[in-house]
Amino acid sequence: MKPSPGPRVVSSTRPPRAAGPAFVCSWSAVGDCAVFRVAGAIDVATLPTLADELRHVITTKLPRVVVDLRRITGMDSGGLDVLADAHDLAVEQGGWLRASGAGQWLADLIRSTGSNRPLDHYMTLADALPSYRRASVSG
Repeated sequence: MKPSPGPRVVSSTRPPRAAGPAFVCSWSAVGDCAVFRVAGAIDVATLPTLADELRHVITTKLPRVVVDLRRITGMDSGGLDVLADAHDLAVEQGGWLRASGAGQWLADLIRSTGSNRPLDHYMTLADALPSYRRASVSG
């Protein structure tokens, strides 16, 4: 059986955005989704950059976004608010926002803050990207 081609990957035309020496965010397109990569601490100093960059990607590039949190070194409830606001904006634009790679700490943060705003989160980037999910077999 011939393997099916993977999703087309398009890199960001903007250089990664740094909000300080320990925080960087960038994005690339995978199929019809944007993978938004974040590294470093999401804190009061980096929240505006995170919010601006997510807004830019959602409104001018692709409204279906997976935020890759594997390289996050810290995040508080302000980060959850930014992600939830970006989710709401993505839905308004006809898309969605998912978080990936955060492990148990994101679920624990959501629970400890009592947040009831929607935020889909997946263990891996592959799980969050629709083009990488296994197709269901009908019988």
